[in-house]
Amino acid sequence: MRHLSWIVTIPVALVAILFAISNRGIVTLSLWPLPFTLETPVYLATLIALVVGFLAGGFVVWNSQRRHRRRARREGNRVLYLERELKEAQARAAAAEKRLAESTRPVSGPVAGALPGATLPVPAAQGTAPTVH
Repeated sequence: MRHLSWIVTIPVALVAILFAISNRGIVTLSLWPLPFTLETPVYLATLIALVVGFLAGGFVVWNSQRRHRRRARREGNRVLYLERELKEAQARAAAAEKRLAESTRPVSGPVAGALPGATLPVPAAQGTAPTVH
């Protein structure tokens, strides 16, 4: 993009310089109801008119895009608000899952040191023989 701007700027500047060198004649500028007159070179009057026209056109375009900038700003604020709400909802969901896990955990857990899936031996009754099925 930077190179493109130079490709456009350099020829425009060269044309403006050539125009200024070629048009050194003096012109008198006046605005009818006012008594003031201004004598200036033709190139200066033309270049000033071009700059004023460029700035006026830029202002018109900038002003016409106002509603689009406003909408983009509102939507950006809405995105920030929704992202904040999403983070809060995720935090609430994580806290609720933690509370649910704590409430469904058995009150008496396995014996410390026991292997998972292992059952405790049941002592045999005194004086009776084991039953075989």
